[in-house]
Amino acid sequence: MSSLADFSDDERALLVCLPYKVGVFVSYADDESGERDDEREMDRLEECIMAIAGLHVSKPFTAEIMRETVEMRDKWPQWAAQSWHVPEEAEKVVNILKSRVSDEELKNYRAALMEIGTAVAEAYGEFGEFDDPDEGGGIFGSILTKITKNLSGLTQDDENHPMNISAAEDSALSQLRSALKP
Repeated sequence: MSSLADFSDDERALLVCLPYKVGVFVSYADDESGERDDEREMDRLEECIMAIAGLHVSKPFTAEIMRETVEMRDKWPQWAAQSWHVPEEAEKVVNILKSRVSDEELKNYRAALMEIGTAVAEAYGEFGEFDDPDEGGGIFGSILTKITKNLSGLTQDDENHPMNISAAEDSALSQLRSALKP
């Protein structure tokens, strides 16, 4: 099993700051809705990092990184200000990890970064009151769900795509996904 101790100080710093920067990068991609969406997205970012940090049994290397990210919370504002180069940094991290960790550890770290980005993008409805069908299962929610599932304009790839992710956030996630390819 790999450990952060296996990396240089610079590599370790990049591995640890990137999860937070990913969330900020996606959040800053779409700044149309003002402060309310930013607050929700930052809350979701913190929740997601903390949840992944708790996965110590099944994904110990990724969990170790996330725990360190949480422990360095005092650096988050500094990292947020440096979040504009996330795709390049993600690509650099993948290149560092490819030859130093197992395929499974690389896959888990990449998946965690994508999960963080997606969770932040989904944190706030970009389209106002029309974002979510009635969660209580009411008649309107049921009808809306059936209609949207049967829209002929949706491809199989769109089936599980959240409808509340803006085009700018989707673009940021695509950039991240491309940068994380091994």
